[in-house]
Amino acid sequence: MKIRHRLSLQFTLITGIILTGVFILIYLLSAQYIRNSFYKLLQVRALVTAQVYLEKDELTKKKFLEIEKSYRQSIPDESSNIYNQEDKPVFLENIKYTWPNSLLNTIRKTGTYRFTFGENKYGVGMFYPDNQGDFVVIVTAKNKPGEQQLQYLALILGVILCVSLLVTFGLGQWFASKALQPIQSVNRQVKRIRSNNLHMRVEHGRNKDEIDELARNFNELLQHMEQAFEMQRSFVSNASHELRTPLTTIIGEIEVTLHRERNKEDYITTLSTVLDESEKLKMITDGLLQLTRVDVILTAANTEPVRLDEMLWEIQEHWRYKTPPLQADVIMNDMPEDAARLTLRGNRALLMLALQNIVRNGFKFSYNQPVSLRLTYNKSGMVLSISDKGIGIAPSEQDKIFMPLYRADNAYTFSGYGIGLAMAQRIFQLHQASITVSSVLGQGTTFNIFFPIEIKI
Repeated sequence: MKIRHRLSLQFTLITGIILTGVFILIYLLSAQYIRNSFYKLLQVRALVTAQVYLEKDELTKKKFLEIEKSYRQSIPDESSNIYNQEDKPVFLENIKYTWPNSLLNTIRKTGTYRFTFGENKYGVGMFYPDNQGDFVVIVTAKNKPGEQQLQYLALILGVILCVSLLVTFGLGQWFASKALQPIQSVNRQVKRIRSNNLHMRVEHGRNKDEIDELARNFNELLQHMEQAFEMQRSFVSNASHELRTPLTTIIGEIEVTLHRERNKEDYITTLSTVLDESEKLKMITDGLLQLTRVDVILTAANTEPVRLDEMLWEIQEHWRYKTPPLQADVIMNDMPEDAARLTLRGNRALLMLALQNIVRNGFKFSYNQPVSLRLTYNKSGMVLSISDKGIGIAPSEQDKIFMPLYRADNAYTFSGYGIGLAMAQRIFQLHQASITVSSVLGQGTTFNIFFPIEIKI
């Protein structure tokens, strides 16, 4: 079921429940009012009956005639009884009902007593003291006009309820259509977006509502997907290039060698070339496999407290004992009094692998010039800046160097396959850290890594 129909039905159901409750309340209040009015009418009839039969000797002739005239205007299906002190009917010869003594005693105690009996019949009993004695007057009747009024009221309320529900459903359809019109517009635009036109965006309105927020979020998703597709195309292009070069060399060497019979030295040379290129292929595939293995989930089992400053000193010592020795300068800024604040929870081996990849690139692209590792502490976290004095990175390529197998135009003369930085970025993301790069061609590159104080594992 479409949202438009579902909203209309829900709106109609809610309205129907509210109207039904209101109409039931109106009906019950009306029934109570009609019942009370009829009881008052019966009470007046009981008083008139008593006056006609008990006050004839005490009233003037004119007053008695007025009361007698009023008495003759009886209620349909009316029945009257008058009982004396001995609970015997008096004055009225035609008695329709015989009432029990318990009812008569109840009337004497309360003065005026209302009751129902039979099928929708009402009665009023009145205690009437007189100079001739104490009497009980009972008048009963069936409220046919009141019942007809209630039936008519129920019919009117039922018709109004049905018409109201139909009108409510129609208005709900119109209102839902108007409310969902922006979503329909978004759907029409989304249908036109495919993998070959991810640059398109969904137009959003100016209402700053949830639908506008949905359109903005969808546009952000499209932007990320476009970047992902671009990275995928770049990865495929770079991977095919890196894999094609050694494969082409291997195939070419073998074809040339098989073209004619050669001596032992030629075969050895060819096999050596094939071995070198095969090792390059193995290094690329191993790097890609290692890159996929980085996508792990950090848990309490594979993490431990890691002192970042101690890792930097280890890196410095590692490169100092290389042949030839390389200089990694460690600089500490604004260190806290409590050295434990330099501790973060993470996977030590992965963090060391990521940092060493960046330092190794610093030495490689600066022709083994010194690399500085500057650690700065603040309340929000730690910032590690790794700087070199190498060839630098062009501004147009700085946002691409973290893609797997991507290599800048000025990096092809150096060994490598463009996997180290992609691996480092994923490791830092696992540790909820972020990495940025700033570089100037011919002057050097600086990688800034921000580590938050608390890492949620």
